Amino acid sequence: MTTRSLPFHVEQIAVRHHIDVRDVQALDGSFGKQVFVLNRELLVRIADRPMTTVEETYGRVAALNGVPKILHRGVLTQEGRDLTYVVLTYLPGEDFVVAYPQTSIFQQAQLGHSTAAFLDRLHAIEGERYDIGLYVPAVRQWPGTWQAGHRRYWDKLERESRDLGLKDDSVAVFDKAFRYLRTNAAVLEEQTGPRLLHNDLHPKNILLNRGQFSGVIDWECAQFGEPDFDLCHLLHWCLYPPEPKPDFGPFLSALFESQPRCTQVPELARRLTLYEIEHDIHQVLWNAPGAEALRVPRVVNWMEGRLEQWFADRQISTR
Repeated sequence: MTTRSLPFHVEQIAVRHHIDVRDVQALDGSFGKQVFVLNRELLVRIADRPMTTVEETYGRVAALNGVPKILHRGVLTQEGRDLTYVVLTYLPGEDFVVAYPQTSIFQQAQLGHSTAAFLDRLHAIEGERYDIGLYVPAVRQWPGTWQAGHRRYWDKLERESRDLGLKDDSVAVFDKAFRYLRTNAAVLEEQTGPRLLHNDLHPKNILLNRGQFSGVIDWECAQFGEPDFDLCHLLHWCLYPPEPKPDFGPFLSALFESQPRCTQVPELARRLTLYEIEHDIHQVLWNAPGAEALRVPRVVNWMEGRLEQWFADRQISTR
C-alpha cells in the first residue's frame, strides 16, 4: 500500500498528530482491529469499539523494555460511527518464526535467556484477581483460587462442547479429556497470586532484530494469572511448529536453564499438560468443525504424555 491509497481515517490520524506519512503498510488485525505501520516507526490500531483494555494493558507494561509504547489515542467519527485508535511505537525486527532459522545455536540460546529475563520482569507485575481462560478470559476477575477457577473453566468448556456436533470418536476423546483434567486438578494447587501475563506468547509475537531479542508485541490478550500459564502457547508452537518446522529446542532449553519465575512451580509438566488440553479444546470450540481433525489428536497426545516426554528427552527438570 502506498500513501496514495492511505485510508481516510489513517490520514485523519496522521494530520491530527502531525505525522508525515512516507510509507504505510497494512497488517492483519485481530479481534476486529485494523492495523497499519507508518514509516516503519509507528503502529496504528483502529477499532469500531472502545479499546479500554488495550490501553490499560499497554499502560501496565509501559515501564518494560521491549514493548510498544502508546504515543497517541483518540476517537474519530466516520460515516456516523465512532472509531477508536491508538498510535504506538513500532518495535524493530522480524517475527521469531521468520528470523529464527538464520540464527546460530549461540544466538538461539541467548534468545532463550533474554526471553526468560523478559518474562520475569513481566510477571513481577501483580494483580488482585485471576482471569481464567485463553485469549479472551472465560472466567474474569475470579475471586477464588487458581485451581477452582480452572474447574469453573472446564465446566464451561464441557457445556459448550456438547453443542458442537462432533464425531463420536471426538466426543469420546473430549469425555476422557475432561476426566483427565479433573483427576489431575490437584497440580494447580500451588499458586503465587495473580501476575500479569501476555497470554498469547508464541514465536510470531516475539521479535528478533539482527538475531537478538527485540521485544514482544500483540498485548490484546493480556490478563492476570499464574506465571507458568504464559508458557502454554510458546510450548504449543514449539512442539507443533509451522512449516518448515524449525527446531526451537535450543531456544526453549536455554529459557528453562535460566529458571525464570514461570518455571518454578511443582509438577510443571503436568500443569502445562492441563493448559495444553484446555488450549486445543478451546480451539475446537472456536473453529469447529474445521479444527476437529487437527486438534482432537493433539488432545490425545497431551494425555499420553507428549509434553512430559519432551522435557525428559531434553533432560529439563520440571520438579
